[in-house]
Amino acid sequence: MLTLYHSPMTRSLRVFWVLEELGLEYVLKSIEFIPPTDGKIFVQNTPIGRFPTLEDGEVTFCESGAIVEYLIERYGENRLAPPLTSPLRAKYLQWMHFPEGTLNPYINAIRRFAESSPGIAAAMSDELDIAIGFVNAELADSPYIVGKDFTGADIMLAVSLLSINMMGLLAENHTHITPYLRRLQSRPALAKVMQSLATRAEYPEHPVACR
Repeated sequence: MLTLYHSPMTRSLRVFWVLEELGLEYVLKSIEFIPPTDGKIFVQNTPIGRFPTLEDGEVTFCESGAIVEYLIERYGENRLAPPLTSPLRAKYLQWMHFPEGTLNPYINAIRRFAESSPGIAAAMSDELDIAIGFVNAELADSPYIVGKDFTGADIMLAVSLLSINMMGLLAENHTHITPYLRRLQSRPALAKVMQSLATRAEYPEHPVACR
């Protein structure tokens, strides 16, 4: 049985979403987030101390991107990813890793320096805007980030974009991103995941602590 250790407003939303998209049976263990102190980040009440953590039989691991890829490869049955031989496979992998490799480092820096070093936060916001522009341009001619089909890359990307939107950092000139997010929010699987945000008031802001 699959078990997801989950907390609202963390990247475990990605795993929650892919579990729903694939229609898998799983146990969702919603756990209160513990703010890291003294530089310690492995402090959550999960088997690894982080969100998300997934258990699948004897396998236990973290990192949202790795978990999403694992679930799609192991249980996807040719859903949510182009075939290995598809010309779109490389593009799919690029966008699977773009959120954590490019967007989230800026997001984390902006949150970290917003009060202590506003100048650094502002510079990071400018860099983030350029990265968002790259996403926006890719969506100009296709409904999803890898083309006409919804994939796991959309799951990875959308959670980062939703976080950016909540921070008020989506500029008006990124005209293709808002319709893109609306398309994704119409998916029943994401609608169920978003219901978990209703418990947000029970937890502090904490997307920076999770991958």
